[in-house]
Amino acid sequence: MTYFNKIACILLFFSFIFSSCDYLPGTIDEDVVATAYGEKLYMSDIQEIVPDGATSSDSVNIIKKYIDNWIRQQIFLEHAMKNLNKEEKDFDSKIRDYKNSLIIFAYENQVLKQKLDTVVNQEKVKEYYESHKKEFKLKDNIVKVNYIKIPKKAPDQDYLKRIYKTSDPRKIVELEEYCVQNAATYHLSLDAWLIFSELLREIPLNISNQENFLKNNSFIEISDDYYRYFLYIHDYKLKGSISPLTFVEGEIKKIILNYRKQQFINKLRNELFREADNANSFEIFI
Repeated sequence: MTYFNKIACILLFFSFIFSSCDYLPGTIDEDVVATAYGEKLYMSDIQEIVPDGATSSDSVNIIKKYIDNWIRQQIFLEHAMKNLNKEEKDFDSKIRDYKNSLIIFAYENQVLKQKLDTVVNQEKVKEYYESHKKEFKLKDNIVKVNYIKIPKKAPDQDYLKRIYKTSDPRKIVELEEYCVQNAATYHLSLDAWLIFSELLREIPLNISNQENFLKNNSFIEISDDYYRYFLYIHDYKLKGSISPLTFVEGEIKKIILNYRKQQFINKLRNELFREADNANSFEIFI
């Protein structure tokens, strides 16, 4: 009987069992539904693949596809086994090494969560920054800004025009009160740095040379069909210059923590090695 005839017979069989009210799953679990190169596919392997509520036609199609894929996989696997040499087929050591790595990694994370000091104070951050300052060159132009986007019909726009170009912390508070009530989006900060190109995605402004723009403009007011945009630039740093500490503070904390983690793990491994050595828990025969 050809492959396709076999599949046709199997489909007829499944069409019957899935449409029959008397069929009880599990009564023929060990019936073989397909074989290939000595491997067997059992009814118990496929009886769970058909979702509840599937029609007889859908059930047949799902099972046909599963059997077809299984046979194709066995054919390809047999071909691979015949054409790979012994070393290429030996995955036992790789699987063992991978499993061991996962176990060690899980244990290391558990110990780190329990015992690692994750507090990095500002003094440590500043110390690292000062000794590695040349490594923190900016990859983008960055800015400190007051940025406000309001609907064209927003109230008190004359007031906004008067106040948005401010670096006075008290005026910033007033400006934020206005923005909370009226702005579609806004960013107000005397301290936080933003990447200028990312900010420009929010503003309908085409700037061909950011460096020239930043050197020659401290504020802009523009509109589109629906919104007005107000931008006041408190400060800026150009690409290639040394990054301000506040802009790389988070990155430095990660660097310090990663170094701490590595030091902690190395110390733990050395301690465990000494303990095992003192307890004669291992032997070397060469």
